[in-house]
Amino acid sequence: MEQPSPVPAHPVYDGPAAPWSLHGSMCASLWRVPVGDLPWQPPGRARALSLAGHALVVTAWANYEPGGTLSYREFLFAVAVRGAGVLGPACTVGPIWVDDHVAAAGGQHLWGIPKRLGVFDAAPLEGFPTAGMASRRASLTEQDLQLVTMDFEPGRRMPLPARLSLWTVQDGRSGPLRTRCTVHGRLRLGNARWHFAETGPLAFLRGRAPLASACLEHMSARFGV
Repeated sequence: MEQPSPVPAHPVYDGPAAPWSLHGSMCASLWRVPVGDLPWQPPGRARALSLAGHALVVTAWANYEPGGTLSYREFLFAVAVRGAGVLGPACTVGPIWVDDHVAAAGGQHLWGIPKRLGVFDAAPLEGFPTAGMASRRASLTEQDLQLVTMDFEPGRRMPLPARLSLWTVQDGRSGPLRTRCTVHGRLRLGNARWHFAETGPLAFLRGRAPLASACLEHMSARFGV
């Protein structure tokens, strides 16, 4: 399957320089997907990290709040990769949507991430739920097609903060573009139920169930460090 085309990059990027410091929350699910069902292949010599023919992939909603470099909402799909020429966990970000033109242009220009514009419902702006609250639904629409919805039910909060340093490996003008990112926050386990459109770029996930889901609260992330 061909990778979706991002929003055309601006000839001259005049947005924030790297690194970006972002704050907010993120809800993510981990999946096992047959390598042959992935919508594209990682760049260069990188390959999808696989076990018994299945790749490990992540779908994630993020709500970046005011106070950071930018404030916007985001939905992404990423696949874990190996052979990327970096020390540490690495992934390639594929279909990804944001609701801010500057965030879309910056992702493309600075890190080769194919960000495109989408319409998000109001739920992510209000943050993700905490223990004792009912499930919260989030949805993403592009060109009048509702691509994905998610219902997240929060569970137990982990006692220690979560910290992660990883690399994104994307197509660049002169070869693979590698970018280091750091993320930390408070991890809360939970259950996520996903629905993907039959004809959208995420249709290959339709009918599958995630291995695990969690929300990262009070999140601080730095991209391009």
